[in-house]
Amino acid sequence: MSIDTLILDMGGVVVWTKWENVTRAWHDLTGLAPDEITKRMVAGGAYPPFMRGEIDRIEFHRRMCDDLGLEQDAAALFETWSSAIEPNRDVDPLIAKLKGRVRLAIGSNTDELHNARGLEVQPALGLFDDFVLSFEIGALKPDAKFYHRALTQLGVRAEQCFFTDDRQNNVDAANAVGIRSVLFESPAQLESELTEIGIL
Repeated sequence: MSIDTLILDMGGVVVWTKWENVTRAWHDLTGLAPDEITKRMVAGGAYPPFMRGEIDRIEFHRRMCDDLGLEQDAAALFETWSSAIEPNRDVDPLIAKLKGRVRLAIGSNTDELHNARGLEVQPALGLFDDFVLSFEIGALKPDAKFYHRALTQLGVRAEQCFFTDDRQNNVDAANAVGIRSVLFESPAQLESELTEIGIL
């Protein structure tokens, strides 16, 4: 069965996730070192559940303030959080070239705020046919459930898909469920991979 569906990660591929924009702003408000902020974000009760869609943005605000000892109103916190997302314009020509050749899908660990900012700042996301988002399907890469739910949502079999992500553990997990996958290093590298398998 030939590959007809290309699934791209969003952060680190189609957009950049500049966490330093967030940690710098919260350092200024809390005095915490950026590394400590990152540690508390990853281990705390706000970020992972928000990415899985288990809490709404209001609860996310409350929990993040608790995790960081932060005093910031909800609107300001949402803007700080969203500031992490910036477009990767280097990938735009490749996405434009792929449009119409294969079904284009995003497969991303993200939350409602980052997803909204991505759509706002990266016009190339408008070329995608489908979006498989962790906060909508209730699973995070590299959990196998993410990939199985992605296949179900897209209505395809693993062998129809090609996946790329900037994290090796996510690539390995996709390969383990039968989705041909490669680590994203650059648009030129991805274009070469896609040319090799006959998509371009």
